[in-house]
Amino acid sequence: MTISACGGNDDGLPQPAPEEPDNHPSQVETVMNELWETSCLLSDKSLRIANYNTIQSWADVCPSDNVFLKYIKTDDVTAVALEKSYTALKCYDMAFDKVLNALKTGLPAGASPRVWALYNMGIVVQTHKGNYAIDVYHRRGAELAPYIDFYAITHIHADHKWEPLAVIMSELGKPVLTNFTINGVNNSQYLSTVEKDYTIGEFKIHSFITHHNSSDLATLAITAFYVDGGGLKLLHSGDSNFIAEEFETMRDKEVDYYVFRYAVNSLTENNVLGKIVNPKVAVLSHILELGHKDIANSRWSLELGLDRAGRLNCRTVAMPFWGDYMSM
Repeated sequence: MTISACGGNDDGLPQPAPEEPDNHPSQVETVMNELWETSCLLSDKSLRIANYNTIQSWADVCPSDNVFLKYIKTDDVTAVALEKSYTALKCYDMAFDKVLNALKTGLPAGASPRVWALYNMGIVVQTHKGNYAIDVYHRRGAELAPYIDFYAITHIHADHKWEPLAVIMSELGKPVLTNFTINGVNNSQYLSTVEKDYTIGEFKIHSFITHHNSSDLATLAITAFYVDGGGLKLLHSGDSNFIAEEFETMRDKEVDYYVFRYAVNSLTENNVLGKIVNPKVAVLSHILELGHKDIANSRWSLELGLDRAGRLNCRTVAMPFWGDYMSM
């Protein structure tokens, strides 16, 4: 299958392309289940390489503009048709089912809190005291609303937010934390444009502001969220540019998981990691974002992710894929 094989129908959506042996939906359950049975910790990466290579081959033939970015907004019937031709999309959908089913079932008795990787930088944290989501960006994201206590969004970029989830959260009377107004649903109580603290149920949340690349804070800011509750302490800094002084509020704080992006400027993650923030597990994310066109546009490959993970200033590094969970 090639990109040129993608046509369009009357409503502008692409017609499903012919299936090929290296992009066949019959393989997807085997590949994803094998992947989920292994650890996403860097020390165990050898067990994942073959499946990573297969998934990467599926992603490489899934274009952003005329497939993925339309897929996430289309109806369910068209989405299923596209998943049959672009197996990377089926992986994306399967991962959501895995996370949603876990929330519906509940955390097993005696189990430690779990951090689920949903897609891109989207995570869902599951504890015995409640659940929450940060930076969820998924066409089915609204289905999470009944099962999470709050939804935090680090910044306004499309690949870090899902408006239907924000709207339903608001309708259910549940907080949406952002540094911008999203469809009018979040009021000033949960608008994080400066360093701020919240308590939502069992969770204490500290937010602070950082830069996104070279953007002016007045036009594009990142709100990082530190969440302490349910037996787990997690920091998520979205697309932060890792300017060390902007993280001073986190110095000496205990962090179980620090979720951060693959930095555009090589290894600037280490300006913060191991110097100001010393997590038990460093979680590298923003890998294989299908809405980005190519590597030049920050669609980082799994291979590049593993290479970057191996050069981070933390003893324990994880690079979870869609549907993986981490637990201590």
